[in-house]
Amino acid sequence: MRNLRLLIADEEQKKEIKKQSFSYDVEEENDKKAYEEILTKEKIEKVKKKTKETGLIFPKLYLDSKLLELAYEINDNFMINLKSDKKLTRDSLEEVLPEFILSFKQTSKLSKNTLEEIKEFIINNVIGYGPITALFNIAKDGLNDVIVNTKDYIDIIYKGKTVQTPFTFRSEDELRKVIDKMLAENNRKIDEAHPIMSSKLKDGSRVEVQIPPIAANDGSCVTIRKFNDLPLLLEFLIDSGQMDYKMAYFLLKVAKGKCNIIVSGGTSSGKTTFLNAMTRFIDENEQLMVIEDTKEMKPQMPCHSIRQYEARMANEEGKGAIPLDFLLRSALRSSPRRIIVGECRGAEIVVMLNAMNTGHPGSMTTVHADNTKEALVRIENMYLEARPSANINFIRAQIVSAVDIILQLVRFPDGTRKVITISEVERRIEDNSVISLNNIFEFKRDTSDMTKTKGKFEVVSTPSRTITQMNMFGVDIDTTIFNKEYEMPKSMLIDELEKDLPDKMCGWKDEFIDIFLYQDPQIFHKWPHFQKIQREI
Repeated sequence: MRNLRLLIADEEQKKEIKKQSFSYDVEEENDKKAYEEILTKEKIEKVKKKTKETGLIFPKLYLDSKLLELAYEINDNFMINLKSDKKLTRDSLEEVLPEFILSFKQTSKLSKNTLEEIKEFIINNVIGYGPITALFNIAKDGLNDVIVNTKDYIDIIYKGKTVQTPFTFRSEDELRKVIDKMLAENNRKIDEAHPIMSSKLKDGSRVEVQIPPIAANDGSCVTIRKFNDLPLLLEFLIDSGQMDYKMAYFLLKVAKGKCNIIVSGGTSSGKTTFLNAMTRFIDENEQLMVIEDTKEMKPQMPCHSIRQYEARMANEEGKGAIPLDFLLRSALRSSPRRIIVGECRGAEIVVMLNAMNTGHPGSMTTVHADNTKEALVRIENMYLEARPSANINFIRAQIVSAVDIILQLVRFPDGTRKVITISEVERRIEDNSVISLNNIFEFKRDTSDMTKTKGKFEVVSTPSRTITQMNMFGVDIDTTIFNKEYEMPKSMLIDELEKDLPDKMCGWKDEFIDIFLYQDPQIFHKWPHFQKIQREI
């Protein structure tokens, strides 16, 4: 009997322990939910703050967890009931979705705007890339990059600034499906055997993907570099404060005068945009050959003047790769007058310098570096990596002979981009065996308020080598601009710009000028030469 009581006591004790344990589990779960709720609220507050700062308006759907759950429920039901052999289009979805959404009781009290958001949510999931497509539509031309740091965090770089968004993917599987859809557009695929992949979307956007085990933060990572559909002209770079009139005048003369140019800068500093703007001042009778890892450039020249080539990665068996240096060698046998390499990262720098030295004046490329002196060091290092046995003095002699101008682009923390230095490579080596640079223009920053990028552009010296090069090819330059006291009139720059109106560029559309007018109604006042662009009515 006593043993039975002890047994019962033990069982009751076990139940009590179990009950207490359960209560702790519940408390922990509640604490976890409460913590997650606090995090979500904090994230939403940050997003709202950023919305005010940037002017971006995110859908209410992504700021309300209950609405998002409902949207997913309707989306999942629609996908289950979707039976169509025809290719789905936006028009066909627009036709059937409103009625389908209203068939759910929960939607009867929702506003028209919310119903529209649910419809867009489903369309983006069915024929787009889910929340990534939504961001494309919201940020539009101001979007630089979409950065997916696992399914829970999607940031964007908008007008040069990093912005946290409320967008997420529901699961890793959902994110992987979107990744597969994006890569399939360029016949690429990714798996654990090949966990890193570069690709591009149909609109030309560049995609870089890393999945586990390489992506070590419990999920896949995606970076999308979005390219602007509208041409960013030199005039717009001036309006944005990237350079002043004197610098713009000098640079267009440099392009016309067939000077070899290296554009240096960090990621997203605007190197490709700058190269595009410079191509406008290349004579249309010159054959331009553009070679890139992933096609990004849109040269502002007539179509008949441009040939573009894109490198190819190896296939799954590690075969079939066509690297930049191979493409560049092929280009040299294809009668180009000028060559642009989108970015030099390795062995292609050897061929690029040879091309600049052997009858292809006016060629351009970009490198990653923090200033113009470091750009030279970067070029030397790339050359040595490709040709380890090369003599450093020979390499420096090659650079001095090939490169005329190096300019430095910087993107500051507030999103502002500036040309901070334009340097001329002098035809001499200093006593310490370093290549001599002559800084022509510099941006002098006002450091009194480091939260804002203020300052002024200054003339530092007068170039000699580049002026000689320009004169050789029949290009005159008014050297008065190098007088520090001289205030250059805008009309002087406009006189040069109107000689190369952008409507001759490949891909120019009549409506571009209307879009420019919509974005800035003062554009004809600022740049009256645009009125001379002939448009079809």
